Amino acid sequence: MGLTTRIDPVCKMDVSGLNDPETTVYKKNPYFFCSEKCRDRFLNDPDLFISETKKPTGIYCKACRTETYDGFYIKDNGPYCCEKCYFRDRFLGGVLEKMEGIYLATIEAFVKAIDAREHEVGDHSYRVTQFAMILSRKIGITGRDLVDIYCGSLLHDIGKIGIPDSILLKQGKLSEEETSIMAQHPETGYRIINHIGYLSRVADIIHSHHELYDGSGYPRGLKGTEITLGARIFAVCDTLDALTVDRPYRKAIPFKEAKEYITSVSGTRFDPRVVDEFLRAEDDLEEFVAKIMI
Repeated sequence: MGLTTRIDPVCKMDVSGLNDPETTVYKKNPYFFCSEKCRDRFLNDPDLFISETKKPTGIYCKACRTETYDGFYIKDNGPYCCEKCYFRDRFLGGVLEKMEGIYLATIEAFVKAIDAREHEVGDHSYRVTQFAMILSRKIGITGRDLVDIYCGSLLHDIGKIGIPDSILLKQGKLSEEETSIMAQHPETGYRIINHIGYLSRVADIIHSHHELYDGSGYPRGLKGTEITLGARIFAVCDTLDALTVDRPYRKAIPFKEAKEYITSVSGTRFDPRVVDEFLRAEDDLEEFVAKIMI
């Protein structure tokens, strides 16, 4: 049975992939929200958001240009229709505007397809992308390189489209054969994306996102700086998300414990330089972990 589409009536965000969206019932109908802010705003005046008589404000989101009713989310002297838009504008700003709209729309469609299949971890692709942007900016990455990491982080699991549900959604431990099939997804993702001209450099991040600094990763066993920097950054961020979000097989741990683990494998699993920058960025990262935005 497919995933039911659920649209937040306030910010119009698709919250179908969220494990535990905020909810309420009004006039016997259920409504789902991306955050407590949206839910509380709805409860303050439900009819404003479920009627078709909203008056236009002429105020538009700085990032996606969606009309914002009363400025739902305001930061840096500008309104945003949701925190996702604020995040993109904060970290990518005008750089993202240089991407043709069709590319961004295609990327986000891919991401929804990926996270919908693995709905037990919710918006994993967006969360890990947030972490990657924070860490990349701390390292000093800007411009087109930052956009590549943004897109590569969002699309890192695109190859899982080729993994059978019987393996991808299996609750128990994978067999040796199943593990071998699962390990093919970076290669599959690379083949899907590599032929798209604008995303050719993004494909390298997808191809290498399970490589480890000491050479013990897959699919190619790359080592050290043989692994593209974006993938080395992503590896740390992916682990941070894996540890700090509940999974079917393990409860989330606090940021402090996740940090201790990440620093303990610096030089083996992770690039020491990236881990050093992770420690410099820990306040911002911890803030995002606490909120689990998007």
